[in-house]
Amino acid sequence: MRKALLTLLFSIAAFAGEKKLPSGEAANDAVSIQANVLDDEHLQQIFASDFNHMFVVVEVTLTPKGDKPLDVRLDDFLLRSEQTGYNTGPLQAAQIGGQGGLVVNRGDGPKKRGGFSIGMGGMMGGGSGAPAPDTTKVEAKDDREQDPMLGMLKRKILVEKAITEPVTALLFFPLEKEKPKNLALVYTTTAGKLRFKFK
Repeated sequence: MRKALLTLLFSIAAFAGEKKLPSGEAANDAVSIQANVLDDEHLQQIFASDFNHMFVVVEVTLTPKGDKPLDVRLDDFLLRSEQTGYNTGPLQAAQIGGQGGLVVNRGDGPKKRGGFSIGMGGMMGGGSGAPAPDTTKVEAKDDREQDPMLGMLKRKILVEKAITEPVTALLFFPLEKEKPKNLALVYTTTAGKLRFKFK
């Protein structure tokens, strides 16, 4: 009996420790969609980064209805802030990780300057800084294939294709410091637009 009581207490503690993510759902004759806004803790578990809070990351589950395949396209999704009125579509993996940049070759090794890039540690912004010495060589470099974050993003982000079975994947929206309660997701389908807020 004591063992059963301890098991029950651990189960209650684990349940209490689980966070309920802001979620929403909608459906029509073509598809049903269920979505959750991921928090920093979930992003750290998946990517080992919170991306410096540069994105709203939404996990969506799409379930096709009927006999026809569902054509999934990123352009069909729109996230709107009802606080600011700003709205945006999701980004592709290459727009988030593996960005090319300017590589500054100095005696202490190559360094990037200008633009931005995302690695396992998150996003980094670069400024122009002081003028480089005459001995500095600046060259463009595309390091997308070498960026481990890019491969992870490609595996996790929603893929554009026709589906006949439920699919769960992520959408990255370039919105900073937005509270989920102020956000509404719009999904355009062949059977009309689906819209819902996160609660």
